Amino acid sequence: MDQHDALTRAPLRGRDFARLWRERRFDGMECLNARFHHHSYAPHTHETYVIGVITAGAELYRCHGVERVASAGQVVVVNPETLHDGRPADSGYAYRMFYPSVALLEQAVADALGRPLLPHFTEPEFNDPVVFQAIQALHHGLEGEEPDPLRNDIDALRAFTAVALRHGNLMGNLRPAGREPLAVRRARDYLDAHIDSPVELSDLAGAVGLSRFHLLRVFRAAVGTTPHGYLTDRRVRRAKRLLDGPETLADIALSCGFCDQAHFSRVFKAQVGVSPGQYRRGANLGGSNPVQDRAGPRLHTVAL
Repeated sequence: MDQHDALTRAPLRGRDFARLWRERRFDGMECLNARFHHHSYAPHTHETYVIGVITAGAELYRCHGVERVASAGQVVVVNPETLHDGRPADSGYAYRMFYPSVALLEQAVADALGRPLLPHFTEPEFNDPVVFQAIQALHHGLEGEEPDPLRNDIDALRAFTAVALRHGNLMGNLRPAGREPLAVRRARDYLDAHIDSPVELSDLAGAVGLSRFHLLRVFRAAVGTTPHGYLTDRRVRRAKRLLDGPETLADIALSCGFCDQAHFSRVFKAQVGVSPGQYRRGANLGGSNPVQDRAGPRLHTVAL
């Protein structure tokens, strides 16, 4: 058994752990190193791609309406705006994730092929030791105590072009905004305009000219979730942007339409995996974090 096999087959023990930070040099890309025995993600989407590796255990999740399993040693990729959730299998799981923007991945492919293309991934998990090692090496490099910009740039280009060229469909594109029915577009616009205030289904249905029942049916068919799920997703996205600024958590909660700070914290952690305060500390680092097993004043380890 080599070192990789020993790592991915090792049993998980201990409490939940999560460390999240952002790399401003890579278009503000979020990076997450986590181990979950208990935490379950609520259904949610990302504006970005999700690219990472399962380093131990197994994650159970629902994506494209199908129950799936991502196991140790596998690469996981989720397209932008794709509804998914996540929860630990019996033994829990550990993973390292990147959330690269569409623009960042498009630029990586353009550097490789000489023209901008957006990869579309049809399989959310797959076995590829080459890609696994490239992603894991980049993640460790960005989390290390002594960042090396040139090496990190090279590792990022190698990792993201490898996953895109080896497993992405470069002939198809992400679904452009505006392809859904007009009523759904109007509903999304209405919800986007009311992120900071309560929304009633009757008002939403009236704004788009559909019955409440028909609106729910066509909205779910086009977006993959209910209007409430969509609105919650957008509120969390706005909150993540505001957490980069000076507003208090209580003010952010109200400006994003949550009842109070406690409600905000529960919903945010269910979607992001860390609390708003923990996300803010990670977002304000501006660089890389120490490795998990070392102590020091810059260590942002979270026992959940």
